Amino acid sequence: MLCRTGSLGATIPLVLAGSIFAETAHARPTGPSLACQTYGEIPECRGRLLDCATCHDSTWPPTWNAYGAAVYGALPDEGFDAGLVEALLAVEEQDSDGDGVLNIDELALGTNPGRDEDAWPWCLPSLDPDALVPVDYDFRRALQRSMVLYCGRSPTWDELDAFDGDDPEPATLHERVHTQLDECLASDYWQVQALPRLADPLITPIASVGADTTIGITIADYEWDYRLFRYIMTGDRDVRDLLRADYHVIEQNGALTPVQGVQGGGVGGQPLAPQYRAGMITTQWFLARNTMFSGLPRTTAAQAYRAYLGQDIAQQQGLWPVTGEPVDVDASGVAEGECASCHSTLDPLSYAFAYYEGIAGPSTGTWRANRPQNEIPGWSDDQTFILGQAVDDVPTWADTAANSDMFARNVVAMLYQHALGRGPAVDEQAEFDALWQSLPDEQWQAERMIHRLVDTRAFGGDR
Repeated sequence: MLCRTGSLGATIPLVLAGSIFAETAHARPTGPSLACQTYGEIPECRGRLLDCATCHDSTWPPTWNAYGAAVYGALPDEGFDAGLVEALLAVEEQDSDGDGVLNIDELALGTNPGRDEDAWPWCLPSLDPDALVPVDYDFRRALQRSMVLYCGRSPTWDELDAFDGDDPEPATLHERVHTQLDECLASDYWQVQALPRLADPLITPIASVGADTTIGITIADYEWDYRLFRYIMTGDRDVRDLLRADYHVIEQNGALTPVQGVQGGGVGGQPLAPQYRAGMITTQWFLARNTMFSGLPRTTAAQAYRAYLGQDIAQQQGLWPVTGEPVDVDASGVAEGECASCHSTLDPLSYAFAYYEGIAGPSTGTWRANRPQNEIPGWSDDQTFILGQAVDDVPTWADTAANSDMFARNVVAMLYQHALGRGPAVDEQAEFDALWQSLPDEQWQAERMIHRLVDTRAFGGDR
């Protein structure tokens, strides 16, 4: 067991927290990426970037919590970017928030070293990666929970008695749990009822302007989105197709079938040519719902980043600034101080989306080469970036995202949140990290990840 008292520096990889500090009393967004590039093994840097709250109470005007103030005070003369690591090292053995835990230990645990109310009073469990299930695993509880979640019902008394009434060995109980889980994952409840609800935050349907509108205004049909999501999240499909699919999905006699090419013209179909497709983030609904009438679709890029990488720029998460940005191509005032820190990441994320129509009558959701020039006076075709990488178009944007740790972590976090109704606690973080990091080993299949999730201490343990 790893306890929170005493230094964890020798047993947990060293963490440095970067946040947004300022040499000149204005917020700067380079801290999170600088820190995570240097010390990427802490919980808050695995599959995501530190957010600004690690050190800040506010970034405009900039104010710091106890830890942020300590780092700010330790910045050397050479400036922020060059001196951040030195400053962090200088304060890591301090207890800035006075909660009895050193800054370095809090960062290693995943608690905030600047807030005394954010502390973890218990030990961390040791994990045996070769064990079938954790030592305190309750197979009956795992069966009940998995049936409620994936079959939509509790087991009957007869089913429970048949499950463990003959007092079988753990290996047999394990096999029975997973046999029942396979049956549940093939059920109509999971595939027709539960999966669409899992997709709701990604699709954000608006019934009044969907295909079943009651007011007579249809901007797109989001059932295409739900069918695509359901198809990709079942069977042996690769979840990266959520961002990479160049196909659509139709439903016939209760079966989901992929189809290639343009599907109908105008509003309600899928008129985008396949070479411009990028899964869920280029459907007609996604573009109409998010781009609407904007020339530079910042909302579209932000929703794609939030929904599929789990990084909410509005909450100053996932900031990966691009040098020289924002250039404010549409004269929206985003280069001003209070906006610039986020828009130095957001605007470069958005440029490639400018070629896709939002709400535009029969052209809704199509790609048009001259759209940016027509919509944005002075358009200069600036370079698109995502996660620090330059990309030339939305399909490449989406492929870069789909192959990232952020995407893998976010997909598994969605399944985890659905299963437990919460994210991982501090003492579950190592188990959760091992879970999402196994997604490539499981051939990027959602159902195989659910089987792994059911074996975790968080799912079947004593909590």
